[in-house]
Amino acid sequence: MALHENDRVFCEKTELFSNSFYGTITKMYEHSAIVKVEPNQLSKKETDKIDSFGDLVVIRQAELQLVDAEGHPMDEPEEDEPLEAAE
Repeated sequence: MALHENDRVFCEKTELFSNSFYGTITKMYEHSAIVKVEPNQLSKKETDKIDSFGDLVVIRQAELQLVDAEGHPMDEPEEDEPLEAAE
């Protein structure tokens, strides 16, 4: 999936969080992303786990779904330029 910074994403339950949540990608890495969790998305108990990080969590890209402003899943965006084979 081609995720980018500032994309809105949805995350199902993970090992760290028992509830699903929405957030915005703030930084991308090779296989994961730092996501800023939207306010009131997680229970108080789970929010305590991330308070020291300013509501930022590291989530595997495979666990994230790109969504629109209303929370509906979006198709993967098309790549701008096709890749060329090396000679």
